[in-house]
Amino acid sequence: MLKRRTLLSSFAAAGLLTTAAACSPSSDDGGGDGTSDGSKGSLTFRLWDENAVPAYEESFKAFTADSGWDVKIDVVPWGDYWTRLPLDVASGDAADVYWMNSANYILYKDSEDLLDINEIIPDGASQWEKSVVDLYTRDGGLWGVPQIWDSIALFYHKGLVEEADVDPSALSFDPTAETDSLRDAGRALTVDGDGKHPGDDGFDADSRTQFGFNSQADRQAIIGPMLAANGADWQEEDEYTFASSEGIEAFQYMADLINTENIAPSASDTNENGDFTRDLFTQGKLGLFQSGPYNLAAIADGVGDSFEWALAAPVAGPEGPKSLVHGVVAVGNAKADDDQQEGIAALLTWLGSVDGQMPLAEKGVSFPGHVDAQQAFLDFWDDKGIDVSVFVEAAKNAAEADTGSRANAGLEAAIPIFQEVFIGRLTAEEGIPQAQEEGNKAMAE
Repeated sequence: MLKRRTLLSSFAAAGLLTTAAACSPSSDDGGGDGTSDGSKGSLTFRLWDENAVPAYEESFKAFTADSGWDVKIDVVPWGDYWTRLPLDVASGDAADVYWMNSANYILYKDSEDLLDINEIIPDGASQWEKSVVDLYTRDGGLWGVPQIWDSIALFYHKGLVEEADVDPSALSFDPTAETDSLRDAGRALTVDGDGKHPGDDGFDADSRTQFGFNSQADRQAIIGPMLAANGADWQEEDEYTFASSEGIEAFQYMADLINTENIAPSASDTNENGDFTRDLFTQGKLGLFQSGPYNLAAIADGVGDSFEWALAAPVAGPEGPKSLVHGVVAVGNAKADDDQQEGIAALLTWLGSVDGQMPLAEKGVSFPGHVDAQQAFLDFWDDKGIDVSVFVEAAKNAAEADTGSRANAGLEAAIPIFQEVFIGRLTAEEGIPQAQEEGNKAMAE
């Protein structure tokens, strides 16, 4: 994608919510080159995506000129990030400021490794994307400065939906109904090798050349929004509750889009490759692709001039359209040396400002955390002919994101069982209570 989930993913496997060569904190490679006469000192800033580095280099150049603090950037790829971080925190080698996601921050907050941002930037929360502030607010504190965020919308192939007479802005699902507009649209958009659609006599699912919708075991783009849109809760406090009647119903619906309706690709493909449906979309073989702005660059580059595409709100359910919102924050190292704390506070304050975040927006990295910098990101994509404001609207109807000190462990336990449901080896009634039990057990250990 930018690879899928490079920026915001909390979950690297199974299409959930990845990049670049690591630089060790002591390396001279890949960091900011800030050196200033009369420097107050040097700070380290760690992140997991090298695609964001040019924007931060530009931002830190201005910060150094203004503050006198130099900043060295340390890129540790997603695959190593969460292995390295606890070791570095335990040894006292953690960066002064570093990227954090919602699935991990509580663990570090509870260990008193993070600074409370409300004490450093008392008026900051009112300036930043509310859904991200809410996600990182716990026990009366705010445990990171919002940097980038994403929500979910529906990418659609203009030519295919027009040919199939589908209105992407009016799609909804209802598991209790015999059919609905999503299933109808999916059938119209799915074509086999002989040009037949699901339900036609002689339709051959094994020879499909075009698909309708990307139902798959994707926590962020599919599972979260569709569960919430069907009235199911994901978790209560730090315990999963998704195995409610509404949750089981929604999971079975999502699996049936693959195995019964035949409008989504086989889970044997999507379980192994979370980007499989994105690639189908860029190849012009998928009409409707529900995903986030983390895929904008990959889709724009992959599609090129081969066809026109646009965005609509996520598919609505009985509770309306819902969007999972994830955000990345910059956290301050509460256990850094005392002589670093002044610089850490200054850097966090800069990273929360419009000027500090503007390069992230102007370079199209992602939606910036500061609301006054978001227009620059909208303008970046508007110049390319794409209206991405739908993501802003979608964030106003946020589903529950993953939180808890052991949220990653819970997901790692639940996701393989979700995949068994999507591939059809377990019914939702069998698998989803099992996934909830195993996930809660993992989070409690």
